[in-house]
Amino acid sequence: MSGVLLILAAGSAMGFYKAYELKRRTREIIMLQNAFRFLETEIYHTRSPVPLALETVACGQPKAICSFFYKVCYAMESECMPLYQAWETALEQLKASSSLREDELNAVCSFGRSLGVGDAAEQLKYFQLLQHRLQHALEQAENNYTQKARIWQYMGICISMATVLLLY
Repeated sequence: MSGVLLILAAGSAMGFYKAYELKRRTREIIMLQNAFRFLETEIYHTRSPVPLALETVACGQPKAICSFFYKVCYAMESECMPLYQAWETALEQLKASSSLREDELNAVCSFGRSLGVGDAAEQLKYFQLLQHRLQHALEQAENNYTQKARIWQYMGICISMATVLLLY
């Protein structure tokens, strides 16, 4: 009997975890959007230099996003890396610690190549493009969550029940 409960619990937990990952992705995209809005304010409106703006933005962000901005800032200041190289290095670590997918990561990566290049009006266009791409990714993530979260939950339960029936 305890084996049956263990199998049911494990299968259900896997299904609910997959649904959680889908929800987590939408939350992380929203956090990215907010962080880049704040970065836009720091760079465009207050005219802060990029390293200082990155450090300021990092202070109020959740752990993964905060770590990303701090790593970029640290690599630029302590390791004397160019901005785009520091950006890509920190982005690899963000990729490993988040639920973000290639679409969002590519948008952030291409933005990092343009950050600090050009005048303020050009930077504003890059921020707007990034926000547009992240908004599109958010809509896809929300649709994906709406369509697939319940399926993953039910599939975890059903597969574990089917496994119990086959074994017993």
